[in-house]
Amino acid sequence: MNKEKPIALLHSYLADREGKNRPDRLSRINILAAAELYRHEEIDKICITVTPKLTEMQVKRLKILLNNPRDEDLIVKPQTVTTREEISSFKSLAGKNEWKHLITVGNSVHLPRIKREIKNTFKDNSVKIEARSSSEILSQYPRYFNLLNNMNNWPEQHSLSFQEKILNTPIVGELILSMAPLFSQTKIFLQTLGFKILEKR
Repeated sequence: MNKEKPIALLHSYLADREGKNRPDRLSRINILAAAELYRHEEIDKICITVTPKLTEMQVKRLKILLNNPRDEDLIVKPQTVTTREEISSFKSLAGKNEWKHLITVGNSVHLPRIKREIKNTFKDNSVKIEARSSSEILSQYPRYFNLLNNMNNWPEQHSLSFQEKILNTPIVGELILSMAPLFSQTKIFLQTLGFKILEKR
């Protein structure tokens, strides 16, 4: 009997800050990591659940990187705007499809919050789920060493780190996270605007 390969959830961030029709650099790193896992047959499928506009960009990039993978290997359910919603949607997909082995791929500074949401959402011990950072995945391949070193200096990485510090702050972070779904239509716009301001400083 073949061991079941994990199904991966690709955590999403924002669109390119320069207005190009593509995901931002941090999302592109996550996409690259998921593509490497898929190429090396470490995962079976890739799930994307973020809002339609961002999903469309990510699917397009994955198809280019993977030279048009099988349609059934890209699971697209474009509807989420928060990490909590991504994890919840992933759980729903896993239950519907009876997936028992899952991983999520995200930025390293985002990982503590991802793990917290996993712990709060996945309480069924029959499902194995782990959160992996895109940088840890790509660090296995020497061709990505320079890219990963440079990433530490990217304005996008600094602004995401700043956001995560706030969201991981007791009380304040939970208050912001509890309000985020109420502003789902403007959340991505406001987040992008805030990051642009931070990254120009």
